Amino acid sequence: MHSQHKTITQIISLSALTLALTACGSSNSQSNEPTTPTAQLPSVLIGELTATTATTITVNQHEIPASNAEVEIDGVDGSLSDLKKGMMVAVETNGSHATEIDYDPNFKGPVQVQDNVINIAGVRLTGFDSSTVKDGDLVEVSGYNSAYNRLTVTYQQPISDPQTELEVEGVISALNTQQRTFSLGNIMINYQQADVDGPLVNGQFVEVEGFMNGPQLLANEVDAKQHSSFDDDTDSQLAGQITWLNNDSTLMTINGQWQVSLNAQTRYDDGTVADLAIGRFVEIDALWQQANNRFVAQEIEFGSANDVVNSNSAFSVTGLVTYTQGVATINGIEFMLNNQTVFDDGLTLNNIEGRWLELEGIIADDKQTVSEVELMDGNEPLNLTGFVSADQNMQASLWGYVSEDNSLDQYLDQYVELECQWVAEDQVTACRLDD
Repeated sequence: MHSQHKTITQIISLSALTLALTACGSSNSQSNEPTTPTAQLPSVLIGELTATTATTITVNQHEIPASNAEVEIDGVDGSLSDLKKGMMVAVETNGSHATEIDYDPNFKGPVQVQDNVINIAGVRLTGFDSSTVKDGDLVEVSGYNSAYNRLTVTYQQPISDPQTELEVEGVISALNTQQRTFSLGNIMINYQQADVDGPLVNGQFVEVEGFMNGPQLLANEVDAKQHSSFDDDTDSQLAGQITWLNNDSTLMTINGQWQVSLNAQTRYDDGTVADLAIGRFVEIDALWQQANNRFVAQEIEFGSANDVVNSNSAFSVTGLVTYTQGVATINGIEFMLNNQTVFDDGLTLNNIEGRWLELEGIIADDKQTVSEVELMDGNEPLNLTGFVSADQNMQASLWGYVSEDNSLDQYLDQYVELECQWVAEDQVTACRLDD
């Protein structure tokens, strides 16, 4: 396999942390009826394998000739017959035929079964057949990640060999740099002997490979970088669910994994930019932008509007930021930054301390994870999106702000998108719905 293989495997295995997706083969997704073989295929297709024959595969509604393609299954050379329906794959083509097909599972690890809920490394599995598993069993799963710390399973199989090398991914918590341990959900990771790529901080998304040893997973590799090196302008096709969308609809995340920027040249099929919403299933023709580590959407085709799910997990907050070790704080409230956070306006982790910023992102497991950071002016209205609740003084409060004119009171116990005028410290005034 040529040099782009590792990049593709990293992209299809990268999971957003936090995100209930509609599988391509489910009732809410687009039709999976294959088209006739396409004369000009994208250079890269990333999506669910919905059909196979002895000589073809179907991904993103394209029936692709694949009899001469190199196949890699979880890092090992394989054959077309090893590919199974439901696997999430990345396919490289020469425009008419598949040249490489890579499958890398989202998880190979122990499931946690509790009150009929199935989790793995803290990620809830939906669409998982739990009839033949019990707590602690090893399984392999592939599917769509979501902004709600869930994975919609499209392929699963049991792992019978306890010595199988496992793969798990998720957001670091309980990091102990002296003992060299951290947690991914209910799994304790011991990385004393691991090859670590990138910095480790709480809130950071990582992929881990290793072997179970009692209650711990002894890691041999920890990947915290998640950067890719496609050639610029590689034409690609992605299919999945919008798991985050910024305020001005210029940047979104697909499947909690892929950052996609939108601009005035982006075309829309069966909808408009106004139809973009968290939870909407889309198919995107895009170009890879290496400098920004993201895709640029050329055309977006919408799936059913019924795909849209409750988007009350999205937030935005503007304020004066203090920063330490992966955590930005506004009004005493913590917001987690990680290796998938996009920094605009020349911002980096090294220069956000003491700056007036807007943070946008997703709430999952009672944690605010930041997707985008933008530079703001304290004289401009504050953008505040979230749930208005009563603080300890029984004042209506949103992200630590209270209104001196009681303009927040009318929104108590509501999820709202507001503009407010900043007065001083945690005081705002003239809060109104953002049109």
